[in-house]
Amino acid sequence: MKILLAEDDAQVRTELRELLVEQGYDVTTAVDGIDAFEKFRADEMVEILLLDIRMPRATGIQALDAIKKIESTNDRVFETLFITGVSDNNAIVSALKLGAFAFLFKPIVVEELLKELSEATDSINQKHYRKFQNSMHNANLENRSPGKAAGSLRDGMSATSEIAAIGAEHYAPDIEQHVHRISEMALCVSVRLGLENQQCQHIRLASLLHDIGKLGGPTDIYTAKRALTKEEFEKTKDHTRLGAALLEHYDDPVIEVAQNIALQHHENWDGSGYPAGLKGDEISIEAAIVHAVDTYDNLRSHRPYRAALPHHVAMEILISGDEKSNPDHFHPRVLQALLSQHREIEAIYERYRPVEIDKGVTNQAPA
Repeated sequence: MKILLAEDDAQVRTELRELLVEQGYDVTTAVDGIDAFEKFRADEMVEILLLDIRMPRATGIQALDAIKKIESTNDRVFETLFITGVSDNNAIVSALKLGAFAFLFKPIVVEELLKELSEATDSINQKHYRKFQNSMHNANLENRSPGKAAGSLRDGMSATSEIAAIGAEHYAPDIEQHVHRISEMALCVSVRLGLENQQCQHIRLASLLHDIGKLGGPTDIYTAKRALTKEEFEKTKDHTRLGAALLEHYDDPVIEVAQNIALQHHENWDGSGYPAGLKGDEISIEAAIVHAVDTYDNLRSHRPYRAALPHHVAMEILISGDEKSNPDHFHPRVLQALLSQHREIEAIYERYRPVEIDKGVTNQAPA
């Protein structure tokens, strides 16, 4: 696999090239965005672009934009990874719109770099395989079960959790498959954070119950096909305490995690959330994960006051904020993990995409 590395810092460029060559990659280098654009066009063997966002003459974003334009009528297979600072919000959003595969945040962690390159290589190989299948007129692509790569715990506990979660979802029937999306997204972020496998699986199951408190709430509010009043919206907040109360009598490790999630998944990192106004590490990591993916999912869904938002807009709001959301609401490591896995998060949403709602109207209750 050949990599085109574009980095204007000569020392960083040399060190990265030596590292990648030691790992068996064929590496060519560029000193800026224009150099990267020209070398990509001249070398058909390049399949991975590793671009620093901020470079002289032309940025990594500008280089990829130019490449996308000349390749728009071509079927060349490649993936792009960006090297960036955590404060480059506008550039990150622009990269998302251009189909960036991954982001590596400075200072670069070698293990994360190699992991992203491995995943990019897998993606490229899959694309080549699909091209081969299409050329052979083979429409029978291999079906993959949702969540198969992450493993499954299809025992009595998981079945019970799923049934209960779907029961809660009944009170917001327009958010079809919401709990399944949250479960798979939470697992995706948990794995990215490097949590132990058992903890990841517990979070996956427990997150199914994040809205279980809705079973004890006012159904007329949860099923309302209109914008809620301020008083009604405040009433919906009770589902966090109700959910925790429903789960507090069970002596089971998954249910204990579910209780934390149900109670805390609307707490904000900066202390502005509810029901207890917890702050920072007072919030459990499992609840912080569900809070982030739940917010993303809500942004992607129809609301009475706006249409469903596309992926890149939802991500822009998470990292830059809007009138309702603020990046300070989220655990910094969780938000970075979600951003790093953004393409898988989008794929999960599409896999469990909600049924289109007439006139784009749904309820405003927190999911």
